[in-house]
Amino acid sequence: MRLSHRAQVIQESAIRKLDAFVARAPEVHFYKLNIGQPDVPTPEPVLRALGATDSPVLAYGPASGLPACREAAAAFHARTSPGLGAEHCVVTQGGSEALLFAFCALCDPGDEILVPEPYYTNYNGFATVAAAKVVPVRTRLDDGFRIPSNAELDKYVTDKTRIFLFANPGNPTGAVYGEADLRRVAEWAKSRGLWVVADEVYRHIWFTHAPMSALELQGHEDHVIVVDSTSKTFSACGLRIGFLLSRNLRFMERIERLGQARLGAQPRAQNAAIAALHLPDAFYDELRATYRARVDAMMDALAQIPGVAYHRPEGAFYTMARLPVKDTEDFARFLVTEFRDTSSGRPESLVVAPGPGFYADPSEGRDEIRLAAVKHPDEVRRGIEVLGRALANYRG
Repeated sequence: MRLSHRAQVIQESAIRKLDAFVARAPEVHFYKLNIGQPDVPTPEPVLRALGATDSPVLAYGPASGLPACREAAAAFHARTSPGLGAEHCVVTQGGSEALLFAFCALCDPGDEILVPEPYYTNYNGFATVAAAKVVPVRTRLDDGFRIPSNAELDKYVTDKTRIFLFANPGNPTGAVYGEADLRRVAEWAKSRGLWVVADEVYRHIWFTHAPMSALELQGHEDHVIVVDSTSKTFSACGLRIGFLLSRNLRFMERIERLGQARLGAQPRAQNAAIAALHLPDAFYDELRATYRARVDAMMDALAQIPGVAYHRPEGAFYTMARLPVKDTEDFARFLVTEFRDTSSGRPESLVVAPGPGFYADPSEGRDEIRLAAVKHPDEVRRGIEVLGRALANYRG
């Protein structure tokens, strides 16, 4: 029996592809710096709200989300983007569904989505499900993954191009795009008749300057869409609550219909999201301090390894590192299947995400890995120390 073309071409996750090998070695302590799953405790008010209910029935919720959750999310974003109301926000099952809904609403089969590369690997999967195509716009570690000039962007535009998509701060790069970059890209996209989709899942994790939300761009209300999530900001990846926001009400009405086709996100999870969205400002100061310590630990440890180049994250908690090896796919498998460091008295190794999974062409990024500073600084530091030992062993 034949599978669909979609099922046959959908990309394997670059982040999770080594999990099966790790599961076969339970005696080894693996420093898992491959996936953005923080060990930061989920805030207590969020956990309390998740467990609280006064209903004897776990009933369906509205397709676009509980009114109280939509209002809370709109008010949360209106702190920096005034004028937002519940009608500008839909609750989704994670930021992943928000992206998928946006692609489905904006693209017909064969349409193209421009994305600065390297990019979050699951953009490929969402585009495949939506029958669209990701077209990479190459950016480079050596200049901090800056978005290319308008003239360079023009080279990628065809009559099939519908969306310019970017993450700010970037996953996997840690790059932050400032106000000048956002205004330039928005003006360029508007002049070419393109939608702007901003993935702002990491917008509250920054270290130098706060990223501007694309929702703040005046004069671009009709073609700007923002994706957000509770996963990273509130260390609630398993909550699976995200948000899709736009001031374009025609677009939002179509998203409502997509939501009706799958029914609503889990109401108790939305109540937990409401609690998260009402946390005090001090929470965000502590959040950034927590991740700054982890990122600093990673950068300090990477600086001790000869031949490694990397970008210091300006936001989020990822870095793309260039290693002195020819094939990081092979090196990543070596880490989980062969290399064991016993200097601590127990067998240890490391899990990383190979670079090619963050590129459209898997022949690119073959000397790069993505690292996630999601563990306690001591864990991060030790993990990178193991990386250095493994590199010496592998190259020897």
